[in-house]
Amino acid sequence: MRNYFIFLLIVSIIFPSCEKTEKVDNFPKHEGKLVANCFFSSDSTFSFVLSKSLSPIDNAPFKQLNSTKAFIKIYEDNIFFDSLVCKGGVYPRYTSTTLKTGSANHNYRFECNYPGLGFVTSEDYLPDTAGVQKAKGFYTILNSYESNDTIINGNFATNLNIEYSNNPKYLMVIIKKYYYYYYNPNMTYYYQEVYEDISDLNASNETEYIASKLFVSNPNGINNLNLKWVTDYGYIFKNKSTSNYIITTYSCSKTSYEYLKRQSLQWENQDDPFSQPTPMSNNIVNGYGIFGGVNVTDYKIAF
Repeated sequence: MRNYFIFLLIVSIIFPSCEKTEKVDNFPKHEGKLVANCFFSSDSTFSFVLSKSLSPIDNAPFKQLNSTKAFIKIYEDNIFFDSLVCKGGVYPRYTSTTLKTGSANHNYRFECNYPGLGFVTSEDYLPDTAGVQKAKGFYTILNSYESNDTIINGNFATNLNIEYSNNPKYLMVIIKKYYYYYYNPNMTYYYQEVYEDISDLNASNETEYIASKLFVSNPNGINNLNLKWVTDYGYIFKNKSTSNYIITTYSCSKTSYEYLKRQSLQWENQDDPFSQPTPMSNNIVNGYGIFGGVNVTDYKIAF
């Protein structure tokens, strides 16, 4: 045993630990850049949030910038459109005047000079709305836990087919459900927002379900979605429409689509230490952030 300990001592002297430590001073210095975030849609004003990027090892709190010396210019199809000023307050924003964007298919560009952070710019187009032409749905009772003359309580598989008139290429879809609750002897209406685990059965579309949102893309245009989801627990009232949904469709430019998708991935993986890092996309020249076009449509359906 004594010889064994002597051997370990010799090994520890001859082969010292290979562990290496880095001082914080050895990391490359991070030069803060301007971060600009703005989504725009049809018939809307522009609103920017400006901030400054931080080093990964910097624990300084997030802070919005509100210099009155900064200015933002907006161009529509390369023609000057509007200038933005800072609105003060706890959450300062750079907001346009009463001028609003036009209809779809316009191109917009912004330019910003911020003291100490230089000049940034970006441009993107405003996509058309998805244009819901027709929607039809049906549900199938999978398991019934309780049933009487008025109500069925159980699991339901729902199919919903949506046809689009404008053939969008990039969509983000969220489904919200109206719940009806039954309290004997009276029926009480109650609204609750619920996100369903949605899939698209249309094989020509590329889809991914992330953080309660369905992302759909098709380079040839999306003609229709054939959505399917299963409600784990719910109520169906007999002889009347009781499945009531709001389908919120975000018609996106490619830039906005990639940004929203990565943002949702970050949100979904935030509590998973084994997930792969998801860097955010960026279309700001000389800075960081997003300047992107999005048009939102709400469509209600009952069946």
